[in-house]
Amino acid sequence: MQYFIRFLLLFCLIQLSHAESIDAKVFSSDAQQNRYRSMIDEIRCPVCQGQSIGGSNASLAKDLRNQVRAMIIDNKSDGDIRKFMTDRYGDFVVFKPPINKTTYVLWITPFAFLIIAIALLLRSLKNRQKNAAESQIDTSRAEELLKK
Repeated sequence: MQYFIRFLLLFCLIQLSHAESIDAKVFSSDAQQNRYRSMIDEIRCPVCQGQSIGGSNASLAKDLRNQVRAMIIDNKSDGDIRKFMTDRYGDFVVFKPPINKTTYVLWITPFAFLIIAIALLLRSLKNRQKNAAESQIDTSRAEELLKK
């Protein structure tokens, strides 16, 4: 019976620690709440890097969610909120970084790899055709030598 009571106490403590992660925010309108949801899904957590601040439990993500909430309540535009976040944390903090001189490499690299891959594919196809033609010539030459 003593182990059962310890188990229940431990179970209750585990539940209390997970209750902290629930983020209930009150807004004056549904439009503000929808903007909040979309904005916290657009901004990347600087700590968790692969998650948005809406899906992260890091303390910095909580602070950023509170900042976004405060800015939405102050009627700041989505552009102002993005600008605030990028000014503070860099272009990395948004999932869709803008095209500027610091992100050219990020935007151009996939296209450069695509062009290189197409060039290598065309080159290998030409080599394959050339090898097929040479093997056909070799086969006909071998047949001539065998006939003699």
